[in-house]
Amino acid sequence: MAGRQKLRILCFGDSLTAGYTQMGSVYHPYEETLQQMLEMAFPDVDIETVEDGKPGDTVKHGFLPRILKNFPFKKQDDESYDWTIVLGGTNDLAYNIKPEDIFEKLKQVWEVPLRRKSKVLALTVPEAGVFREQLNTRRTTLNDLIKGYKREGFHVFDLHTAVPFFAMSTKDQERYWDDNVHFTSDGYDLIGNKVGISLVSILAKEKANAPPAKKRRVFRDDDKSFEEEVGDPTAIDQGYIVVRRKDLD
Repeated sequence: MAGRQKLRILCFGDSLTAGYTQMGSVYHPYEETLQQMLEMAFPDVDIETVEDGKPGDTVKHGFLPRILKNFPFKKQDDESYDWTIVLGGTNDLAYNIKPEDIFEKLKQVWEVPLRRKSKVLALTVPEAGVFREQLNTRRTTLNDLIKGYKREGFHVFDLHTAVPFFAMSTKDQERYWDDNVHFTSDGYDLIGNKVGISLVSILAKEKANAPPAKKRRVFRDDDKSFEEEVGDPTAIDQGYIVVRRKDLD
């Protein structure tokens, strides 16, 4: 009997991936809800999600060394990841790093899993609860660069549009945001739900577009037992070797 299909996903990023909330006294990563979404959508698949988020980390200075540790060259294929979800850039923008520089580093980060045959789902940088025209302009520039990138195995989910701050009611802002940058537990669950819907949609499309499995041709007497097969297989004076067409496929 063939084993169950497996799906391993790495959720990589900074504090927004780690699920940082309540000034770091609580961590509630979106990865938990993401896994629940995938398990409901694909009950016959063994789902494993791994969270690697580091609060305060920047794409420019911290992401590349860390993601390389997740994809060592000697790692076995069954220990690697089928998908890598990357969310980063919030801290870089806060440090006034140019969006073009952040994007160039993001491409290097994405390339690591892509070279190991792990597909990438890049998330755009979400809104913050503070309106600063210059910051918003740089965030928009970075997100446009992310959304415009094309590469085989590379996908984008626009988290910025899916979870807006200013378009939400005051009640929802209080429910989903813990401060001007980080989310509450409900907020991270919302992210996990949105990202989960996106990934389920991508996986469903891939499954629908996959070529049908090749059917084995069945020949007459393939499943018939011959009396010549009965006997002690270790005795050279008993039985014959019967070769069927299916044994040659």
